[in-house]
Amino acid sequence: MVQMNVSRLTFSQADDVLPALEKIPAMQRRRLSAIAKLAMDAAIRALADQHADYIVWVSQYGDEHKTLKILEDVLNDETPSPTQFSTSVHNAVSGLYSILCQDAAPAVSVAGSWNDGLTEAYAWLKTAPKAGRALVVYYDEPLPELYAEHQLFQAFAIAAMVTLKPENLALKLGYAAQEAAYFQQALNFYKFWHDSSQTECDAWSKC
Repeated sequence: MVQMNVSRLTFSQADDVLPALEKIPAMQRRRLSAIAKLAMDAAIRALADQHADYIVWVSQYGDEHKTLKILEDVLNDETPSPTQFSTSVHNAVSGLYSILCQDAAPAVSVAGSWNDGLTEAYAWLKTAPKAGRALVVYYDEPLPELYAEHQLFQAFAIAAMVTLKPENLALKLGYAAQEAAYFQQALNFYKFWHDSSQTECDAWSKC
């Protein structure tokens, strides 16, 4: 079990108004995919007037719709779009955020769950004693319908600042989640964190 401090938990979902994106020039903002906009909005709001020493971007599926479009182009003997290709990789959102928001903080992109993101942030803070804050951003949208793992849910992103002190969250490492889909774990955490009547849920307990 590890203990950490979680604060500034933000949530962005499809169809929300995303005023935080006004920080990004309109022309560049229009070129962002829907899921990239959600991830950046949640990140910018969680940071607010603070700076993160490390950023953990986490997604189970990433921008898989772009990958599928590239594969369809190849099957149809069409040349895939270079822009689509460059922004389809799992760390595309991280790179775009760094460029568009001019944030040079070290960052990592993880194909995993919300708990994986918290664990990565905790491990980095423990091994970088001069660092004070890490930002964790989880984002996902449903896979296209042709995938066997397709599940219908509303695209969303959550983000939070993580520090080591004062501890307000304990996380059980190696906990076997009941939910197969990582997106559900993130949604469960968001509800748990804002429910004052809950002190323990799944791998989490409030300190």
